[in-house]
Amino acid sequence: MLRSPQDALYALVSDWPVNGGVHQQRAIDFCRAWLAGRMPAETVRQAFILAALEAGVPLHDDGDGAEAAVVNPPV
Repeated sequence: MLRSPQDALYALVSDWPVNGGVHQQRAIDFCRAWLAGRMPAETVRQAFILAALEAGVPLHDDGDGAEAAVVNPPV
């Protein structure tokens, strides 16, 4: 479960199943901009969703309207 742009950044650079996607790189850049205080979290969320769709990462609504991704589910 990802709960913040910081969690998303870790997933995008460490656990992402497909590297080199255009949306993946954009989401990484947006997460870093959020950490620097230059990007709203909602914009990062939208970029992450596009990256997840690009990579075939399943998204789930966690009940409060936020998307959650399971990058490497437990076996």
